[in-house]
Amino acid sequence: MLKVCIVGLGQMGGSLGLALKKNSRSLKNCYHITGIGRRKETLDAALKLKAVDKTSLSLQSAKDADIVVICTPVDTIVLLYGQLSKIVGKNTIITDAGSVKYSIEKGIRDSFKKNGGVSFIGSHPMAGKEKNGIFSSDADMFKNANVVITRAIKQSAENALVSQMWKDAGANIIKMPAKKHDELVAFTSHFPHIIAFLLNKIYKKTREKNPQIDMLTAGSFKSMTRVAVSSVDVWAPIFTANSRNIEKYLNEFIKELNVFKQNLKDERKVREEILKMQK
Repeated sequence: MLKVCIVGLGQMGGSLGLALKKNSRSLKNCYHITGIGRRKETLDAALKLKAVDKTSLSLQSAKDADIVVICTPVDTIVLLYGQLSKIVGKNTIITDAGSVKYSIEKGIRDSFKKNGGVSFIGSHPMAGKEKNGIFSSDADMFKNANVVITRAIKQSAENALVSQMWKDAGANIIKMPAKKHDELVAFTSHFPHIIAFLLNKIYKKTREKNPQIDMLTAGSFKSMTRVAVSSVDVWAPIFTANSRNIEKYLNEFIKELNVFKQNLKDERKVREEILKMQK
């Protein structure tokens, strides 16, 4: 039986627990899940949902874990790694589910020896919903989803356990350097969230003057702003940590917007621009 400790029982941590518990019956590996969080009500909900086998308010409960998965905002992961490294055994592997990889990997590498040299493997599941918290968890969240695994800090035979854990949760594994991951995910995930937040901001300003706008919001608008209710505690640190890559795509987007704006009164040019986008 593999002992997995999940630190942070929001949507991601809760979904991982649910997925491993759901699939354990048909897996070679059987998982015992300990959930660690800051709020007793969240821990009680995780137990009620059967996402975990036991819960704790203390990081000390990770002491005997084979794998520790940090599922907290990206600006807390390096600090938690340092705290956990002083608690867990030398064969424990610490991993995460953060949407940014390079800054986390660099921070951990810089303090690796000082924190006892506990193995760390960065991971990022390309999955999630716009809703937040333990009650938005889904046992099928990672089914056929891609999970990016970055380079391990301290190689060991046990490192394969992290990939196997995500596979057992239903995911596909992609190996990728942290810098490349951050560059690409800035466009596929971080940048679209910014667009959604800004669209929603303009919508709220418009609604103050024109309440009837609510009667005219249909599928396209709702699709574009679906993720605009995502947690600020999750996304603000992501934008800051990956600002350089995001800024590059924002500049390119602004440039294209200006071109479209300049051509807006010329139907022929508008058609040409649309056709370019569709090729």
